[in-house]
Amino acid sequence: MNHKFFLFITSILFSFIQAESVWVNYGWEIFDNAGDGRALSLGNSLTADGTSPISVLWNPAHQDSQQTLPFSYGHQNRFAGLVSSDVLVFGFKGKINTPLSIVILREAVSRIPDTRDLLLDWGSDGMPGTMDFGEGNGLLDEGERLDFENIKYFNQSQWAFHLSTAKQIKNFTLGIASKCLFHNLGGYNGNGFGFDIGAKFSPWKNGVLGLTFNHFTTSWFIWDNGTVERTVPNISSGLTQLIKLSKIPLDIRFNGGVVKTLGYKGVLYNLGFELSYNSKFQIRLGRNNNGFVSTGIGLIWTSFSIDYAYRPSPSYTGFGSSQLISFRLDPIWFKNKIISFL
Repeated sequence: MNHKFFLFITSILFSFIQAESVWVNYGWEIFDNAGDGRALSLGNSLTADGTSPISVLWNPAHQDSQQTLPFSYGHQNRFAGLVSSDVLVFGFKGKINTPLSIVILREAVSRIPDTRDLLLDWGSDGMPGTMDFGEGNGLLDEGERLDFENIKYFNQSQWAFHLSTAKQIKNFTLGIASKCLFHNLGGYNGNGFGFDIGAKFSPWKNGVLGLTFNHFTTSWFIWDNGTVERTVPNISSGLTQLIKLSKIPLDIRFNGGVVKTLGYKGVLYNLGFELSYNSKFQIRLGRNNNGFVSTGIGLIWTSFSIDYAYRPSPSYTGFGSSQLISFRLDPIWFKNKIISFL
Protein backbone atom coordinates (compact mmCIF):
# COMPACT_ATOMS: atom_id res chain seq x y z
CA MET A 1 0.00 0.00 0.00
CA ASN A 2 2.80 2.42 0.92
CA HIS A 3 4.67 1.46 -2.24
CA LYS A 4 1.66 2.29 -4.42
CA PHE A 5 1.13 5.59 -2.64
CA PHE A 6 4.80 6.51 -3.16
CA LEU A 7 4.53 5.74 -6.88
CA PHE A 8 1.36 7.85 -7.11
CA ILE A 9 3.00 10.89 -5.49
CA THR A 10 6.14 10.43 -7.60
CA SER A 11 4.10 10.33 -10.81
CA ILE A 12 2.35 13.59 -9.90
CA LEU A 13 5.64 15.35 -9.15
CA PHE A 14 7.18 13.99 -12.34
CA SER A 15 4.22 15.29 -14.36
CA PHE A 16 4.81 18.78 -12.94
CA ILE A 17 8.45 18.63 -14.00
CA GLN A 18 7.60 17.46 -17.52
CA ALA A 19 4.75 19.93 -18.04
CA GLU A 20 5.18 23.40 -19.46
CA SER A 21 5.51 25.69 -16.44
CA VAL A 22 5.20 29.49 -16.46
CA TRP A 23 5.41 32.11 -13.71
CA VAL A 24 2.35 34.37 -13.52
CA ASN A 25 0.94 37.12 -11.33
CA TYR A 26 -2.73 36.38 -11.95
CA GLY A 27 -5.32 33.63 -11.72
CA TRP A 28 -6.26 33.80 -8.03
CA GLU A 29 -8.13 37.11 -8.13
CA ILE A 30 -11.28 35.45 -6.83
CA PHE A 31 -9.66 35.52 -3.37
CA ASP A 32 -8.75 39.21 -3.76
CA ASN A 33 -12.16 40.27 -5.08
CA ALA A 34 -14.20 38.24 -2.62
CA GLY A 35 -15.42 39.61 0.64
CA ASP A 36 -18.41 40.70 2.62
CA GLY A 37 -19.92 44.19 2.68
CA ARG A 38 -17.54 45.31 5.41
CA ALA A 39 -14.41 44.12 3.59
CA LEU A 40 -15.33 45.75 0.28
CA SER A 41 -16.28 49.07 1.86
CA LEU A 42 -12.96 49.15 3.78
CA GLY A 43 -10.94 48.58 0.61
CA ASN A 44 -10.08 45.02 1.69
CA SER A 45 -7.65 46.49 4.23
CA LEU A 46 -7.97 43.51 6.58
CA THR A 47 -4.41 42.21 6.95
CA ALA A 48 -4.44 43.38 10.58
CA ASP A 49 -8.20 43.76 11.15
CA GLY A 50 -9.82 40.45 12.12
CA THR A 51 -13.23 41.80 13.14
CA SER A 52 -15.28 39.97 10.49
CA PRO A 53 -15.21 36.24 9.57
CA ILE A 54 -14.14 36.90 5.97
CA SER A 55 -10.91 38.51 7.19
CA VAL A 56 -9.20 35.08 7.22
CA LEU A 57 -8.81 35.48 3.45
CA TRP A 58 -6.35 38.32 4.08
CA ASN A 59 -4.66 36.81 7.11
CA PRO A 60 -5.28 33.25 8.37
CA ALA A 61 -4.12 34.35 11.83
CA HIS A 62 -7.51 36.07 12.22
CA GLN A 63 -9.20 32.71 12.66
CA ASP A 64 -8.81 33.01 16.45
CA SER A 65 -10.94 36.21 16.38
CA GLN A 66 -14.09 34.54 15.03
CA GLN A 67 -15.99 34.14 18.29
CA THR A 68 -19.18 36.10 17.58
CA LEU A 69 -21.39 35.84 14.50
CA PRO A 70 -19.10 33.21 12.89
CA PHE A 71 -21.42 32.51 9.94
CA SER A 72 -21.39 34.92 7.00
CA TYR A 73 -22.86 35.05 3.49
CA GLY A 74 -22.43 37.71 0.84
CA HIS A 75 -23.56 38.31 -2.75
CA GLN A 76 -21.80 40.75 -5.04
CA ASN A 77 -22.46 42.24 -8.48
CA ARG A 78 -19.44 43.90 -10.05
CA PHE A 79 -19.04 46.07 -13.13
CA ALA A 80 -22.75 46.85 -13.47
CA GLY A 81 -23.76 43.21 -13.09
CA LEU A 82 -21.31 41.66 -15.58
CA VAL A 83 -19.65 39.64 -12.80
CA SER A 84 -21.56 37.96 -9.98
CA SER A 85 -20.04 36.24 -6.97
CA ASP A 86 -21.04 34.60 -3.71
CA VAL A 87 -19.10 33.88 -0.55
CA LEU A 88 -19.97 31.66 2.40
CA VAL A 89 -17.93 31.61 5.62
CA PHE A 90 -18.34 29.55 8.76
CA GLY A 91 -16.07 28.74 11.66
CA PHE A 92 -16.05 25.83 14.07
CA LYS A 93 -13.76 23.77 16.29
CA GLY A 94 -12.40 20.38 15.27
CA LYS A 95 -12.28 17.19 17.35
CA ILE A 96 -8.95 18.22 18.87
CA ASN A 97 -10.38 21.62 19.85
CA THR A 98 -8.57 23.30 16.95
CA PRO A 99 -10.36 26.37 15.58
CA LEU A 100 -11.09 26.10 11.86
CA SER A 101 -12.61 28.43 9.32
CA ILE A 102 -13.97 27.44 5.91
CA VAL A 103 -14.63 29.88 3.08
CA ILE A 104 -16.48 28.82 -0.09
CA LEU A 105 -16.36 31.19 -3.07
CA ARG A 106 -18.10 31.26 -6.43
CA GLU A 107 -17.64 33.69 -9.30
CA ALA A 108 -19.26 33.70 -12.74
CA VAL A 109 -19.14 35.80 -15.90
CA SER A 110 -21.76 35.07 -18.57
CA ARG A 111 -21.81 35.76 -22.32
CA ILE A 112 -18.21 36.83 -22.84
CA PRO A 113 -17.85 37.71 -26.55
CA ASP A 114 -15.25 35.77 -28.56
CA THR A 115 -14.32 38.11 -31.42
CA ARG A 116 -11.41 36.12 -32.88
CA ASP A 117 -13.42 35.36 -36.05
CA LEU A 118 -15.04 38.78 -36.30
CA LEU A 119 -12.63 40.11 -38.94
CA LEU A 120 -12.84 38.55 -42.41
CA ASP A 121 -9.13 39.06 -43.03
CA TRP A 122 -9.19 38.14 -46.71
CA GLY A 123 -7.28 41.04 -48.20
CA SER A 124 -8.29 43.80 -50.57
CA ASP A 125 -10.09 41.51 -53.02
CA GLY A 126 -12.36 40.11 -50.31
CA MET A 127 -11.61 36.52 -51.34
CA PRO A 128 -9.95 34.00 -49.01
CA GLY A 129 -6.85 32.09 -50.07
CA THR A 130 -5.62 34.44 -52.78
CA MET A 131 -2.83 35.82 -50.56
CA ASP A 132 -3.30 39.33 -51.96
CA PHE A 133 -2.30 42.51 -50.12
CA GLY A 134 -3.52 42.63 -46.51
CA GLU A 135 -4.70 39.02 -46.21
CA GLY A 136 -3.96 37.51 -42.80
CA ASN A 137 -2.27 40.59 -41.32
CA GLY A 138 -4.84 40.99 -38.53
CA LEU A 139 -5.80 44.52 -39.62
CA LEU A 140 -9.01 45.86 -41.14
CA ASP A 141 -7.77 46.83 -44.59
CA GLU A 142 -9.65 48.32 -47.51
CA GLY A 143 -11.93 45.70 -49.03
CA GLU A 144 -12.24 43.72 -45.78
CA ARG A 145 -15.21 43.71 -43.43
CA LEU A 146 -16.45 42.62 -40.02
CA ASP A 147 -18.97 39.79 -39.79
CA PHE A 148 -20.80 40.20 -36.49
CA GLU A 149 -22.55 36.86 -36.98
CA ASN A 150 -19.17 35.20 -36.32
CA ILE A 151 -19.13 36.43 -32.71
CA LYS A 152 -19.44 33.53 -30.32
CA TYR A 153 -20.12 33.70 -26.61
CA PHE A 154 -18.68 31.70 -23.75
CA ASN A 155 -18.92 31.66 -19.96
CA GLN A 156 -16.42 31.67 -17.14
CA SER A 157 -16.98 30.14 -13.71
CA GLN A 158 -14.75 29.64 -10.70
CA TRP A 159 -15.18 27.77 -7.44
CA ALA A 160 -12.70 28.18 -4.61
CA PHE A 161 -12.25 26.78 -1.11
CA HIS A 162 -10.18 28.18 1.75
CA LEU A 163 -9.44 26.36 5.02
CA SER A 164 -7.56 28.11 7.82
CA THR A 165 -6.55 27.64 11.42
CA ALA A 166 -4.61 29.71 13.94
CA LYS A 167 -2.80 29.31 17.22
CA GLN A 168 -1.63 31.86 19.78
CA ILE A 169 1.99 31.58 20.86
CA LYS A 170 2.80 34.03 23.66
CA ASN A 171 1.93 37.50 22.32
CA PHE A 172 1.74 36.40 18.68
CA THR A 173 -0.98 34.64 16.74
CA LEU A 174 0.15 32.45 13.85
CA GLY A 175 -2.13 31.10 11.14
CA ILE A 176 -1.95 28.90 8.08
CA ALA A 177 -4.42 28.40 5.25
CA SER A 178 -4.75 25.95 2.38
CA LYS A 179 -6.73 26.91 -0.69
CA CYS A 180 -7.86 25.31 -3.92
CA LEU A 181 -9.37 26.72 -7.10
CA PHE A 182 -11.45 25.18 -9.90
CA HIS A 183 -11.72 27.22 -13.09
CA ASN A 184 -13.77 26.74 -16.26
CA LEU A 185 -13.04 29.18 -19.07
CA GLY A 186 -14.94 28.62 -22.28
CA GLY A 187 -14.63 24.86 -22.13
CA TYR A 188 -11.07 24.84 -20.79
CA ASN A 189 -10.67 23.53 -17.24
CA GLY A 190 -8.00 23.87 -14.61
CA ASN A 191 -7.36 23.14 -10.94
CA GLY A 192 -5.05 24.87 -8.51
CA PHE A 193 -3.84 24.70 -4.94
CA GLY A 194 -1.71 26.82 -2.64
CA PHE A 195 -0.93 27.91 0.91
CA ASP A 196 -0.80 31.17 2.88
CA ILE A 197 0.74 31.87 6.26
CA GLY A 198 0.07 34.84 8.50
CA ALA A 199 0.80 36.40 11.85
CA LYS A 200 -0.47 39.25 13.98
CA PHE A 201 0.67 41.02 17.11
CA SER A 202 -0.81 43.69 19.37
CA PRO A 203 2.07 45.96 20.48
CA TRP A 204 -0.17 48.56 22.14
CA LYS A 205 -3.75 49.03 23.33
CA ASN A 206 -6.37 48.52 20.59
CA GLY A 207 -3.66 48.38 17.94
CA VAL A 208 -2.75 45.34 15.83
CA LEU A 209 0.01 44.68 13.31
CA GLY A 210 -0.51 41.94 10.71
CA LEU A 211 1.69 40.17 8.19
CA THR A 212 0.70 37.64 5.50
CA PHE A 213 2.84 35.63 3.09
CA ASN A 214 0.49 34.74 0.22
CA HIS A 215 1.31 31.81 -2.10
CA PHE A 216 4.35 31.20 0.09
CA THR A 217 5.05 27.84 -1.57
CA THR A 218 4.04 29.36 -4.93
CA SER A 219 0.46 28.42 -5.79
CA TRP A 220 0.16 25.92 -8.63
CA PHE A 221 -2.55 25.92 -11.28
CA ILE A 222 -2.76 23.05 -13.78
CA TRP A 223 -4.80 23.39 -16.98
CA ASP A 224 -6.21 20.36 -18.77
CA ASN A 225 -3.85 20.96 -21.70
CA GLY A 226 -0.88 20.31 -19.39
CA THR A 227 0.16 23.91 -18.83
CA VAL A 228 1.26 24.60 -15.25
CA GLU A 229 1.05 28.17 -13.94
CA ARG A 230 3.00 29.08 -10.81
CA THR A 231 1.87 32.21 -8.98
CA VAL A 232 4.50 34.63 -7.73
CA PRO A 233 4.32 35.04 -3.90
CA ASN A 234 3.52 38.38 -2.31
CA ILE A 235 3.79 39.80 1.19
CA SER A 236 1.07 41.92 2.81
CA SER A 237 1.57 43.99 5.95
CA GLY A 238 -1.09 45.97 7.75
CA LEU A 239 -2.05 48.03 10.75
CA THR A 240 -5.38 48.60 12.46
CA GLN A 241 -6.05 51.05 15.28
CA LEU A 242 -9.29 51.37 17.23
CA ILE A 243 -9.98 54.62 19.07
CA LYS A 244 -12.74 54.54 21.69
CA LEU A 245 -14.17 57.90 22.69
CA SER A 246 -14.99 58.07 26.39
CA LYS A 247 -17.70 60.74 26.51
CA ILE A 248 -19.83 59.53 23.61
CA PRO A 249 -20.53 55.93 22.39
CA LEU A 250 -18.40 56.39 19.29
CA ASP A 251 -15.54 54.20 18.03
CA ILE A 252 -13.18 55.10 15.21
CA ARG A 253 -11.08 52.51 13.36
CA PHE A 254 -8.23 53.19 10.94
CA ASN A 255 -6.86 50.42 8.69
CA GLY A 256 -3.90 50.53 6.36
CA GLY A 257 -1.77 48.06 4.47
CA VAL A 258 0.82 47.57 1.73
CA VAL A 259 1.34 44.64 -0.66
CA LYS A 260 4.68 43.76 -2.23
CA THR A 261 4.86 41.14 -5.00
CA LEU A 262 8.25 39.45 -5.04
CA GLY A 263 10.28 40.23 -8.13
CA TYR A 264 8.11 43.22 -9.12
CA LYS A 265 8.89 46.88 -8.63
CA GLY A 266 6.77 49.09 -6.42
CA VAL A 267 4.10 48.36 -3.82
CA LEU A 268 0.33 48.62 -3.64
CA TYR A 269 -1.51 50.07 -0.67
CA ASN A 270 -5.01 50.02 0.81
CA LEU A 271 -6.80 52.14 3.39
CA GLY A 272 -9.95 51.84 5.49
CA PHE A 273 -11.92 54.04 7.86
CA GLU A 274 -14.85 52.95 10.03
CA LEU A 275 -17.05 55.03 12.32
CA SER A 276 -19.16 52.99 14.75
CA TYR A 277 -21.97 54.44 16.89
CA ASN A 278 -22.90 52.46 19.98
CA SER A 279 -21.57 49.31 18.24
CA LYS A 280 -24.86 49.22 16.33
CA PHE A 281 -24.46 51.48 13.30
CA GLN A 282 -21.31 51.82 11.20
CA ILE A 283 -20.22 54.06 8.33
CA ARG A 284 -17.21 53.01 6.25
CA LEU A 285 -14.85 54.35 3.60
CA GLY A 286 -11.98 52.58 1.87
CA ARG A 287 -9.47 52.41 -0.97
CA ASN A 288 -8.30 49.06 -2.35
CA ASN A 289 -5.01 48.02 -3.96
CA ASN A 290 -6.24 49.04 -7.43
CA GLY A 291 -7.10 52.57 -6.35
CA PHE A 292 -10.90 52.10 -6.31
CA VAL A 293 -12.71 54.02 -3.57
CA SER A 294 -15.67 52.39 -1.81
CA THR A 295 -18.23 53.26 0.84
CA GLY A 296 -20.63 51.26 2.97
CA ILE A 297 -22.75 50.94 6.07
CA GLY A 298 -23.38 48.24 8.66
CA LEU A 299 -26.23 47.46 11.06
CA ILE A 300 -25.46 45.21 14.02
CA TRP A 301 -27.73 43.40 16.46
CA THR A 302 -26.81 40.88 19.15
CA SER A 303 -27.12 37.79 16.96
CA PHE A 304 -27.36 39.24 13.46
CA SER A 305 -25.75 41.93 11.31
CA ILE A 306 -26.11 43.18 7.75
CA ASP A 307 -23.56 45.10 5.66
CA TYR A 308 -23.76 46.96 2.36
CA ALA A 309 -20.93 48.24 0.17
CA TYR A 310 -20.85 50.37 -2.97
CA ARG A 311 -17.85 50.90 -5.21
CA PRO A 312 -18.06 53.08 -8.33
CA SER A 313 -15.54 52.69 -11.14
CA PRO A 314 -13.88 55.68 -12.80
CA SER A 315 -15.99 56.90 -15.74
CA TYR A 316 -13.15 56.40 -18.21
CA THR A 317 -13.06 52.64 -17.54
CA GLY A 318 -16.68 52.02 -18.53
CA PHE A 319 -16.88 49.22 -15.96
CA GLY A 320 -19.86 50.55 -14.02
CA SER A 321 -20.40 50.20 -10.29
CA SER A 322 -20.07 47.25 -7.91
CA GLN A 323 -22.44 46.50 -5.04
CA LEU A 324 -22.34 43.89 -2.30
CA ILE A 325 -24.74 42.96 0.45
CA SER A 326 -23.91 40.44 3.16
CA PHE A 327 -25.07 39.27 6.56
CA ARG A 328 -23.55 37.58 9.59
CA LEU A 329 -25.35 35.59 12.23
CA ASP A 330 -24.99 33.34 15.23
CA PRO A 331 -25.88 29.81 14.00
CA ILE A 332 -27.17 28.76 17.44
CA TRP A 333 -29.53 31.73 17.49
CA PHE A 334 -30.65 30.89 13.94
CA LYS A 335 -31.22 27.24 14.88
CA ASN A 336 -33.35 28.23 17.88
CA LYS A 337 -35.40 30.58 15.69
CA ILE A 338 -36.10 27.79 13.21
CA ILE A 339 -37.10 25.38 15.98
CA SER A 340 -39.42 27.93 17.57
CA PHE A 341 -40.99 28.67 14.18
CA LEU A 342 -41.64 25.00 13.47
